Amino acid sequence: MKKVTSMILALALLYILPASALAAESGLGISPPGTIHSEVVYLFNMDEDMVIYQRGADQPMYPASLTKIMTAILAIENTPDMREIVTYPAYVQNYLFNYQVRMGYSVSLAGMRAGEEMPMGDLLYGLMLRSGNEIAMTIADHVGGSQEGFVEMMNRRAAELGAANTNFENATGLHHPDMVTTARDMAILTKHAMGLPGFMDVVTTHQYVAGPTNMSTRLEWNTTNAMQIPGSRFFNPAIRGVKTGSTGQAGRCFISTATRDGFTYLLVLMNAPFLHPETGEVLGEIYTFVDAQNIYEWAFRTFQVLPLIGRSMRVHEIPLRLSAGQDFLPLETGEQVTALVPRDIDLEAALTQMFELPDSIDAPIERGEVIGYMRLVLDGREVGRVELLAAETVSASRFLLLLEQITAILGSFWFRFSVIFVLLLIVLYVILMVARNKRRRGGYRPKRRI
Repeated sequence: MKKVTSMILALALLYILPASALAAESGLGISPPGTIHSEVVYLFNMDEDMVIYQRGADQPMYPASLTKIMTAILAIENTPDMREIVTYPAYVQNYLFNYQVRMGYSVSLAGMRAGEEMPMGDLLYGLMLRSGNEIAMTIADHVGGSQEGFVEMMNRRAAELGAANTNFENATGLHHPDMVTTARDMAILTKHAMGLPGFMDVVTTHQYVAGPTNMSTRLEWNTTNAMQIPGSRFFNPAIRGVKTGSTGQAGRCFISTATRDGFTYLLVLMNAPFLHPETGEVLGEIYTFVDAQNIYEWAFRTFQVLPLIGRSMRVHEIPLRLSAGQDFLPLETGEQVTALVPRDIDLEAALTQMFELPDSIDAPIERGEVIGYMRLVLDGREVGRVELLAAETVSASRFLLLLEQITAILGSFWFRFSVIFVLLLIVLYVILMVARNKRRRGGYRPKRRI
C-alpha cells in the first residue's frame, strides 16, 4: 500500500520519542482531573465545532474494531435499499475458522452460517452492535466485489473525507501491522457516519433481533457498549453510540457521543489497558468506560456556552477620507459569536479583540458594507471571527472627491508619461527649430557691390 512506509515510520516514533512529546495536551488549555488510562484522548464539542481536550490525537494507532465505522459508511453509501439481500460467503467462514485456529483465540462472530441470507439493514446491526467479523467481511465482499476491492474503497473514501493519516488493510479491524489511524481521523470518519441515514439508529440500539433468515429463526445481538445498557454499572443515559474495539495490540478503544443540557460531545479513546502485562489475561476493568465516564462528567461540569460578542455592537472605528462631515467611520459586528468556555473564566480579562482592517476607508460608504474582521482570542487561542460592518451611511464631499480624482489623475503613470512625452516633443521641436535657423543663416550670401 502506498501509505505503508510512512505509517511504519510513524509507528517507529512511538518507541523513539518520549511519552511527553507524543502526549502533548491541547485544546482549551485545561485537563480532566484524575487518571486517564487511555493513551490517546480526543474530546470534541459538536455544538461549537471545537476541540476541548486532546492527547496524542495525531499519534498513529491500531484501530481494532473502530474500523467497522468505515465499513458501515461504505455499506450505507453504496446500498440504496437497505432491504437488499446479502449472502454470507463460504470462503469468509473458512477464513475466520482458520484464523482462529492459527491465532489460538476466538474472534468476534455474530452467529451467521455460510450461505445465510440477510438484508443489509439487519447486517448493520450485527456489524455495529455485536461487532461480527463475518458480517464485516460479508459486507466487504458484497459492496467491494472482494476483500481487496473493498479495502481500496475504504482508503479512497477515508482520504476523500479528510482522514489523511489512516490506512486500512481489512474491513474487520483484526490486527494488521500496517493498519493504522489516528484519533483525529477516527473523529472525522465518525462525524461523517453520524450524518448518514440510519447510522445513529443502529449504534444507539442496545439489543436487536434479526431474522428469520433462510437458515435461522432469529439472531439476537446485544451491544458491546455497556454504557448504553440499562442496569449495567457503566450505564449513562447521556451516551449515544458509537463503537468499541479491542485487540492485544490496539488495547481497548472506544468512540462515543454524549448529550446533556443541550451540549453534545464526541470522545475518541484509544489503547486503554486490555490485557494483563504479565499473564496476558483480559483485565476485569474496562478502562475505556471508566475514562469516558470521568471525562464526560468533567466536560459537562466544567464548560458552558457564553456569548463573546453581540450582534450590531459598535466595537471600533476607522479613519475616514473624502467625507465632508466626519473623520472616522464607526464599525459594528455583523453577528453574535458564542464559544464554549470554562464556567469560572473571567471573560473580560481573558478575551482579546484583534482587528483586521485597512488603514483607512474612503467615502461614500453604505451602512452594512463589510470593512474588515475582528478575531476573538481567548487565552491565546482564536475562538471566533466576526465581520465588521459600516455602522453608518456616509456620503462623499463632491469637492474632496473631485480633488481626489484630480490628484489621482496627476499622480497616475499615464499622466506623467503624457507630460514627459509632450515635453520631449517640445524639446525636440526646439532643437529642430534651432538647427533649421542655423542652416538658414549659414546659407545666406550678401551680394558684392562693384
